[in-house]
Amino acid sequence: MCHSKLYVKQKSLLKQTKLSGMSTTPKNLPKHIKKGHELVFSQQDLTAREANLFGLMVANMKPEDWDNQSSTPEYRFTASQLSEWLGLNNRAIGSQLKQVVSRLASRKIGIIIEKQGDTEFEFTPLFKKATYKDRVLTLIPNDALSKEYIEYNQGFSLINTKSFLGLKREYTKRLYEILSRFKTDGTNLKPIEIDDLRAFMGLLNEDGSLKANKSSFKNTSVFLSRCIKESIEELSEDPKTRKEILFLESEDGLGIRVHKHGRNIYAIEFLYRWINNPSPIEKLNFEDAKRNITRLETKRLTTEEPLNTEELELLAYSYRSIDEDDKAQYVEQALTSRKNTTNGELINDVIDSDSEDKSFLDKLEELERINGSKGY
Repeated sequence: MCHSKLYVKQKSLLKQTKLSGMSTTPKNLPKHIKKGHELVFSQQDLTAREANLFGLMVANMKPEDWDNQSSTPEYRFTASQLSEWLGLNNRAIGSQLKQVVSRLASRKIGIIIEKQGDTEFEFTPLFKKATYKDRVLTLIPNDALSKEYIEYNQGFSLINTKSFLGLKREYTKRLYEILSRFKTDGTNLKPIEIDDLRAFMGLLNEDGSLKANKSSFKNTSVFLSRCIKESIEELSEDPKTRKEILFLESEDGLGIRVHKHGRNIYAIEFLYRWINNPSPIEKLNFEDAKRNITRLETKRLTTEEPLNTEELELLAYSYRSIDEDDKAQYVEQALTSRKNTTNGELINDVIDSDSEDKSFLDKLEELERINGSKGY
């Protein structure tokens, strides 16, 4: 075939691809899932596996995918990618996904809008089509939700993809999405009414009543325990998310404060802060972290001068850089008790220090024993 004919053929194939709205298969797992405000605070009922597949699609979705109004974008994932990213058996992807994809293709999402003292809502299927063929999963989103998929004017959640996929419970995933809505200075998550939380967790029908298989959640204590407290417990213990979010204690439990009318709980306030990188240093080597810890801990233990906020932040980051997460979290609790509300994202690029000599920590513990225990 001559070059001119080959060029024409390639150009024709490219044109067909654009017209069909086909999206290429991603090479790597995107770092973040970006969800607009309305999508985050929507009424949806997805199992953990359904949420993972939906999250993979949204993570790969870009506003320009919808530029062609005459076609719908398609998102394709190979069996090997699904096996690696979702921890599935690579030899039996189809059998593992059949029921999951079948349910997901029929799921609806409820977009709830408070407007002029009233509540507007619409329930729309998430997908136009979902297929698995030739060891490739193809997800085609519903055109009717194109605005909700890529509308970021009201803000968005920037969700850590690996952390999201690593969570086990569907309620934990939803709470993680909601908490991810506010990570920056000057913004915070206001108390959320119990009925709204039930909707966000997928417990309600379109008419606002509890689903038949969720009747036990009518009891507020059961709802709080299974949907909220157990989710906070998973987030605070998960190897990834415990390095991102610090939950604060209150008389109502870890990470929450209840709001009551008399004896009835009507809303929940989430008590947490995103753990930020306290310095412009993107990566600390072991020796730098060791020097920081030794200097700051010695100052704390041998002088009457308390560590200031900047020193505590550096100390916590230095501990995390050498994988001393329990010590870092203890320092961060002290930071929070000083009502430091700085938010941000934890830089995950910490060094592998398993082979480094941490005997200097033993010396610091001995110094604390001699000088007496001192708080931060």
